[in-house]
Amino acid sequence: MVEVVYEPWKKIVIHEIVKYVLDDLVKLQSLGVEPGGLADPLLWVGGIVFSSSTMLETKDVIKEKLEGAVHWSSVEWALMPEFKEVIIIKETNVKVPIINVTAHPIYKTVSKWLKKHKELEPK
Repeated sequence: MVEVVYEPWKKIVIHEIVKYVLDDLVKLQSLGVEPGGLADPLLWVGGIVFSSSTMLETKDVIKEKLEGAVHWSSVEWALMPEFKEVIIIKETNVKVPIINVTAHPIYKTVSKWLKKHKELEPK
């Protein structure tokens, strides 16, 4: 019989954090999308919306992943108190889907951490 083991990440290392006004983050997410098209989704949890980028899978990054640490090269986020399934950009009619990841414990932890660390916001 096969053994199934769940090992959640022990640590998330974020190398760059950029906080935006919601409209700016949504427009950034729509860059390169044809008018009327569908952009890549943003994730919503705990009153924020964000996207993250992972690092390239080098030998060192894979080694750290196997040890329980995942590296995000960047996180771009904005405050969004109310969840909406989609945000439509009026000028281009581009739709930016918003995925509710409230049930995901790691994303909840990241959301709380981002909101708590005000010193990382631009001056």
